[in-house]
Amino acid sequence: MANAWIIAPLPIVDVIAAADAGHGGLNVANDYAGVIWRAPLNPGGVVQLILDIGQMASFDTVALFGVRFTGSAGALNFYTRSAPGEAWTLVAPAQPVFAGAQSLADGRGVSLFAADQPIVNRQVLIEVYSATAGFVEVARAVIGARIVLERNFSFGASIGVKDLGSLEFSRRGVLLRASGAKLRTVALTFSSARKTEVEAMTQPLFERIGNTECVALVTDPAPDVLRQRRCYFGPLVGDLSQTWRRADAWEAKVNLVSAF
Repeated sequence: MANAWIIAPLPIVDVIAAADAGHGGLNVANDYAGVIWRAPLNPGGVVQLILDIGQMASFDTVALFGVRFTGSAGALNFYTRSAPGEAWTLVAPAQPVFAGAQSLADGRGVSLFAADQPIVNRQVLIEVYSATAGFVEVARAVIGARIVLERNFSFGASIGVKDLGSLEFSRRGVLLRASGAKLRTVALTFSSARKTEVEAMTQPLFERIGNTECVALVTDPAPDVLRQRRCYFGPLVGDLSQTWRRADAWEAKVNLVSAF
């Protein structure tokens, strides 16, 4: 099992992409699951999604959440460049559209690209290829540098569901139900984080994100048919403090409610 990844998104200031009416490319820069970018796929053609983070920055991961893809034999190519008008550099050819074969319960999935070394650039180009006609849609794009602690999370990790609906009984015993979204949840405890990791990595993350911004979390990034189910994106909930448990180990907890 590979150590978990935590990725704080860099701001995406501009998006250039062909799109269906009402589903423009800039929709991938917000945290609302129902606001999407959608574009048609022509047989044997390529659709481009250009993400601009506004300035040169270091990153090593690109993730797409809320992905639907109806073409066949699809693939993603990833390019980067330092400024508009510069030449593109191919950094990852022919990646699968989805990070794993099994999609989430709502039928949407996750795309994932991880570079072996940090990339310093400003723009990312994602080419979506399909052998047949169809469409592609994406709800949220994440570009960032992954935080990977030397010691993985401890046993006792929890995955679950937060049901936003409600259920009551009337005075006569009649079921009163209001259905709502069912959001995935994950709770991890890193019980052996090093002091330098807390000071240089997790505490700055918590200071930046708090309980109101969102992060991406991959509990196990190793290639697997279920890897999409191991990818989350949403706010951190609960106490964000970290505890010095032993002379050589701090405890950091990550509790997340996923929008996808």
